[in-house]
Amino acid sequence: MNRIDENQHSISQVLLERFKIPGSPLQCYQVQTGEWIPKSKEKACAWPGYNQLLVSGVADNTLEEAFSKVESGLRKTFKALEDAARKPLTQLPPAIYENMCWYCAFLKGVALFSKPGAVVSLVFQINWELENGKHDLLRRLKIPKETIDAWRQECALGRKVIIESENGLQLLYRFQFLRTYALDYSQFLSTKWTISNSPIELPISDVGLVPIHLTDHKANHYLLPIGPNLLLEGIFFFDLTKNSSQPFVRGLTLTQDEAESRFDAICASAVAEIICSRRIPNISASISRAKSKGITFHKIVNPQAITSAGLTNADDDLHFRIVPVDEYVKFVHSFMLPP
Repeated sequence: MNRIDENQHSISQVLLERFKIPGSPLQCYQVQTGEWIPKSKEKACAWPGYNQLLVSGVADNTLEEAFSKVESGLRKTFKALEDAARKPLTQLPPAIYENMCWYCAFLKGVALFSKPGAVVSLVFQINWELENGKHDLLRRLKIPKETIDAWRQECALGRKVIIESENGLQLLYRFQFLRTYALDYSQFLSTKWTISNSPIELPISDVGLVPIHLTDHKANHYLLPIGPNLLLEGIFFFDLTKNSSQPFVRGLTLTQDEAESRFDAICASAVAEIICSRRIPNISASISRAKSKGITFHKIVNPQAITSAGLTNADDDLHFRIVPVDEYVKFVHSFMLPP
């Protein structure tokens, strides 16, 4: 395990196995072409060196090792959630609840959109700190005070800072993961969770944990299918007083309309493929329905560059440049496009 350029997953094989019909491969719908490709659980949502950091030809696989430790407890966690789906309310054992929240934090952190999102969020926060007199991230990046002062003068004139680094995508992704992982875990600990029985078979998106912003409720809604007819759902409110710090999970059964709405959102979130137990007709129509309802997601500009980033030597020497706003926007949109 953890050899250089080994096959590494963004979604655990333990979870993918739950969608696999014995004796049959997973059926993977290709979003761009509409083609169905059969895959084993070893091949789905996996790419060589996906989570490794390669510097001077030496692979750092500490992220993959940490992910593996969380994965080791998943079978017990999924079994506990199956049992909770049969009851109105279940208090999960602390170890099970914590494993569920750690796994959701990992899925969020290693998702396909998290790599380009790391670059976008970092440059956004750098510029926000410069404009608002803050310096938490700037200090962590070891930016000298005189440089910060000079940048603030430039930002006051309407200019922006961008990050430039030779093949630095994987480095920035790793840096951002380490900054946000514990925070995401903390938020998931206080998220309100439900395990829902679905009357229709659900697929799983290649982004794993699907995030949906609920503008009216000022909250994030998370969807994670843990089986063809089981859906883990979480609601995290921006008003922290509305959240829960208790390890409770509600069990309920979705109506047909509720299940179809969640099915559409899962399909629409996929970057490259949608993983199913069996071939499901009309997935393209499902994606269109989600868009018509305003359920949209950021678009990765170059998915192939994202999945292969770990194979390229990263330059750990970051370079920063002050640019006009239009060049800043062009830089951001070279990684991700808005919905």
